[in-house]
Order: sequence, then C-alpha cells, then structure tokens
Amino acid sequence: MPAQTWVTLIVGVLAVVGVVLTVRQRTVADKRAQAWQRITWCLERTTSADPAEVELGWDIYTAVTDSPLITTTEQDVLVAVADRSARRALAEPDQTEDTDNQNEQKDPR
Repeated sequence: MPAQTWVTLIVGVLAVVGVVLTVRQRTVADKRAQAWQRITWCLERTTSADPAEVELGWDIYTAVTDSPLITTTEQDVLVAVADRSARRALAEPDQTEDTDNQNEQKDPR
C-alpha cells in the first residue's frame, strides 16, 4: 500500500474516533442537564408551602441525588441545602394551639 493510503486510513480512523467521543460527551452532558432539572424540580417542591409537596420533594430528593451524573461539587451543594433545611425545620416551633387557658373560667369581677 502506498503511503497516501495509510495516511488516509489513519485520518479516517481518527475522524471516526473523534465523532464517537463527541457524541459520547454530548450524551453525558445532556443526561447531566436532565438530572439537574430533576433536582431543581425536587428542590422547588421542598420549599413549597404545601406540606404534601414538601414531603414529596424530600422523598424524591434521595433518588435524584444518588445519580452518578452528579459531580462532587453538586453533591456538596445538595448536602448544604439539605442541612440548611433541616436546621430551619428544627428551629421552627410546632404550630400547636395553646389549650392551657381553655378550661379556666373568666374572672367574674
């Protein structure tokens, strides 16, 4: 085979490898973007005023954050969000009624 044939073959193989790597990188990037959209949806639920939506958001939180597509930095961000939310929930007093004064009679004076 002449040298020009070898050069053409090598260039063709490199082009195919380049296309495969580009497609793979694009696929991973798209999957990461979709994973982050799911996490964003989940976090929006956890900050809702509706307790049912908050519970749904936290139930799904673990499933979406266990994705292998999430980077270490993104995991650190999600842990910080969960920690802050937990501290806020622990700091808020329970919304209960004060029933201590209901059985007392009014002062007849």
